[in-house]
Amino acid sequence: MGAKSPRLEIRFRGRVIEHLGIDMYQSPVAAIAELISNAWDADASSVEVVLPGDLNTGSEISIRDDGFGMTLAQCQDRYLNVGYNKRKENGKDVTGSGRPMMGRKGIGKFAGFGIANFVRVETVSGETGERTVFELDASQLIEGADSYAQNDPLEVDVIDYDGPAEDRCVDHGTTITLRSLTLKKTPNADQFRTSMARRFLLLERADEFAVSVNGERIAEVDDIEKIEFSFPRDYEDSQRPANLTVDDDGWGVERLVNGHQVKWRFVFYKEPISDDELTGVSIFSHYKLAQRPFLFNLTGGFGGQQGTSYLSGRVEADFLDDQPRDLISTERQRVNWEAEASEPLLAWGQARVKSLLRIWQGFRAQAKVTAMRDRMAPFSIRLGRLERPERKVVEKALESIAKITTLSDEQFADLAQAMLSAWEGGRLKGLIDDLASADELDADALVKILAQSRVMSALHAAEHVKAQLNLITGLEERVQRRELENHIRDYIAENPWLISPRWETFRVERGVRGLMEEVAKEIYGKDWDARVDLVLSSGNQLLVVEFMRPGLKIDWDHLGRYERYVTRLRNATAARFSEFKSVSGLLVADKLDKAQDVMDKIEKLRQDDMEATDWLGLLERSKKQWADYFEILHDRAPDDDRMKQLAGN
Repeated sequence: MGAKSPRLEIRFRGRVIEHLGIDMYQSPVAAIAELISNAWDADASSVEVVLPGDLNTGSEISIRDDGFGMTLAQCQDRYLNVGYNKRKENGKDVTGSGRPMMGRKGIGKFAGFGIANFVRVETVSGETGERTVFELDASQLIEGADSYAQNDPLEVDVIDYDGPAEDRCVDHGTTITLRSLTLKKTPNADQFRTSMARRFLLLERADEFAVSVNGERIAEVDDIEKIEFSFPRDYEDSQRPANLTVDDDGWGVERLVNGHQVKWRFVFYKEPISDDELTGVSIFSHYKLAQRPFLFNLTGGFGGQQGTSYLSGRVEADFLDDQPRDLISTERQRVNWEAEASEPLLAWGQARVKSLLRIWQGFRAQAKVTAMRDRMAPFSIRLGRLERPERKVVEKALESIAKITTLSDEQFADLAQAMLSAWEGGRLKGLIDDLASADELDADALVKILAQSRVMSALHAAEHVKAQLNLITGLEERVQRRELENHIRDYIAENPWLISPRWETFRVERGVRGLMEEVAKEIYGKDWDARVDLVLSSGNQLLVVEFMRPGLKIDWDHLGRYERYVTRLRNATAARFSEFKSVSGLLVADKLDKAQDVMDKIEKLRQDDMEATDWLGLLERSKKQWADYFEILHDRAPDDDRMKQLAGN
């Protein structure tokens, strides 16, 4: 076209800095991870990150490394050269010490602008001893973009410079200081350390490279006590992949169909993982995160899918960062899985995740069955009463329930016991039989079981309540006929749950009887030789029940002595028995004095947790409480025929 042919130029604007720094690295972990990567490529042996204790106008973050540093010329040619490709310029993919290079795009240096307005660089060259200090201003780079992009390059002032000096070479390294921070909250050093460790988890294999945050080194965080299964360690022989080997660190090593090697370790936690940085499988390449945790793009429809919320894994795939075409996104968050070079890893990951989820499901089921059998040990007599074929059906049904991995151990135990009781009572045998023959249980079946379990629990409780009501009615009739009064009192003393639902958890308490007799003699006289009829306890509560002799009526004098007795007993119990925080009283007689002052006194005592009543009043109130309890249970399954039958009896 001739000597005067027109020319085209590629110009970049300052907005490029905004996109490559501010937009991509808005979290301190992501931004500082890029600067740590630069330290790795500079053959540093240590990196020290210092975070501020609080945020104010003078707060700073510093990242100091002991790498080879830069000369003044290298600051210009490398650091200030946007898009400088270390690998291409050096003609190799390793550093001077033989490390695989992390950097590739030449833009990680701008990551600091994601969390700060100023990036200050102080570097000492290990080659010449030159010391150079300069600072970059985000606003100057972005707002003044048009002028320097279209005309002359933007000038960067050198704040301080010391020429070559051999004695300074030993102090080689680079310190990046981020000033005028744009963070909205102060970074938590512990959380920051954990998150950074997960970005450079595999750096723990590199003994010659240490990263510390506020003086404490980042380290692998496995939460070993929270992990239930770890692979490849927990493979059974029949489950191991054919070409799997295990290295000295317990990591699995396999070769993909394209010949590239991967190393991996997957763990399943005991409880669902709530941390997004931990849930799923992370991919690392050359010791650095290349793909944030994911499930190899699986979308569902596979066995053991509930296990995905328990799964955390790490895969080392260095070949991803060795391809001619860059497969890793700029901010190191995701891999291009549509590329030909990455497809074999994606297929391997999907197969490995599906396989391990099925294995996990089986392991969890077996663990739950074992736990169930331990819990069901007290019911061995009941299980032994079942015919062998029936016992096998119930056990298979329980194993089917055990495979529902979202059930907690407590929920599983409740369901297991409800199913056993249902079978014994001749209920829901068809459903239990279906469960026994089911290979897997879907969500609809689980909902059905839970609904039926609710009905079963309500029915069992309702039958119990109905039995209490029938017994109370019988006692009430005997009291009215004044039959067997002593036998009735003794029976109630042994079965306090007959009186009120709230007494069901109470048991006879003998440890305080001596104290009670002492207090009784103080109140009723030294010659008192009557017995305390009943002392019950539940948790930190003590209940004292006194049955007055037949034929006596509760009057003002009885109430006065009763009030003094319970009050004195409360004080004495608090002084001697720290386990009991409250003392309640109940006085029962054949009759009540109906005088208004007596009735007012009884009401006042009731407010102070000291009941006084006659037999008929006590039984009538008890009957009402049990009836109210039955109504609550009835409302849980009002349409069930068995509940209707109970309600009609």
